Amino acid sequence: MKIFLLRSILCVLLLAGCQQAESDRDLLRVGLAQLPITVDPRFATDAASVRVQDFLHRGLLRLDASFNAEADLAERWSHPEPLLWHFRIKQGITFSDGSPVTANDVAATLNAVIDAKLVSPLKASFSAIERVEVDSEHQITIHLSKPDASLLTRLNLGILPASIASAPHDAHKTIGCGPYKLTEWGESGITLERRENVGSVAKIRFNGVKDPVTRVLKLTRGELDFVQNDLPPHLLPYIREQKQLNIQTAPSTTFSYIGLNMQDRVVGDVRVRKALALALDRNKLKAALFSDLPVLAETVLTASHWASNPLPVTPFDLTEAESLLDQAGFPRDKDGIRFVLNYRTSTDPIRLRLATAIAAMWQQVGIKVSIESLEWGGFYARIKRGDFQVFSLAWVGITDPDIYRWILHTEMWPPKGANRGRYSNPQVDSWLDAAAAGESQPERKLIYAKIQQKMQQDKVYIPLWYDPVIAVSGPRISGFKPMPDGNLRGLMDVQIKN
Repeated sequence: MKIFLLRSILCVLLLAGCQQAESDRDLLRVGLAQLPITVDPRFATDAASVRVQDFLHRGLLRLDASFNAEADLAERWSHPEPLLWHFRIKQGITFSDGSPVTANDVAATLNAVIDAKLVSPLKASFSAIERVEVDSEHQITIHLSKPDASLLTRLNLGILPASIASAPHDAHKTIGCGPYKLTEWGESGITLERRENVGSVAKIRFNGVKDPVTRVLKLTRGELDFVQNDLPPHLLPYIREQKQLNIQTAPSTTFSYIGLNMQDRVVGDVRVRKALALALDRNKLKAALFSDLPVLAETVLTASHWASNPLPVTPFDLTEAESLLDQAGFPRDKDGIRFVLNYRTSTDPIRLRLATAIAAMWQQVGIKVSIESLEWGGFYARIKRGDFQVFSLAWVGITDPDIYRWILHTEMWPPKGANRGRYSNPQVDSWLDAAAAGESQPERKLIYAKIQQKMQQDKVYIPLWYDPVIAVSGPRISGFKPMPDGNLRGLMDVQIKN
């Protein structure tokens, strides 16, 4: 009897093991530096949440490769008046619980985001919406309180069923109408299963692995199939030596820059800001610190964006930098020092190395730099309140040209916006207002050209580069193509080898 029972248990264990092995063959394992904070589209602001929600949710619209709006849940739309938009919603699309997607769900989701009671962090992005009305089962009308040329860009917001659209935030549960559904959320990761007959990947497991070295080792050992970004440059040579791994890089939409305080006695002088920019050998910086992968930038938007305009390249010119500093009234003293500049940065090792290298370059033109590194919370709090002379940061995944209003307009001084350098120019303000309200894309592009040119002339920010997208695949998968905005939607269509 005992032998029979033992054999039965072994058979059950072997069967379970075979089933698990069979299941794992269809499972794509992705390593993330941080797990998503939420799968609720009304509250998603961190990069990991946005990346994962691409699999779970769909919006009225989505963005193409040039960041123009195209159809998703909406099959067509019209704009008969400056403050009026009509959208026709496709029929036959369902949520993961099987219920159909209707106009009522779309209206409920948008109205919830603009409802002050919900306290959605996305509320400000949709502030131009006065209300959303349901005209029929598959037709809605959006009423605006003011023109908003960037509205379509933001309507990629994931749509929820009306039954939960106004419910309190539930970070670990959701019902979406995307190609995958959430089946598990644990401490180490979350699992999604395909619910539509699209793509080739049946299940995706997103594993949280904070340490980049550990992520790479798990890839090497076959415990992960894919990682993207959050990989220090010094790991790239090791990755390239691993013949079973495939590394791909591409320019991204993440814009790295040096911020400057326009209200400061020293860097408030445009001649000083120009000198700081001229004294940076950006090619040397990116080659030495980032394996020469970044692409030099002159403005926030990448060249592929419809609103981007070509600008002259900021050169490396120590002689001109010295001349401008002399003109600004900052001659060298007996020790060769013109002034001391405080440079705030985070404690991130990569950011700290960058600050140290930049300080060494500015030292060549007589500027002594005092680097102050702070933990992220303290660092970011000081930047927002204007407690800095210079700092370095990056804008991640920028797609909306209204970013220029957010970082340049006089009304956008913190806490209302992100004009952290306290830049103020009435002419630029008027251009930004016109661009935000404009109806014609060609006309808006011309306005943004003037804004970008003036931003470069005034050196409101010192542009560095567009950070690279770095995607590393294990031997089980093939066919992934890294995208400029860092989205992971291409993982749905990779081929899995077993």
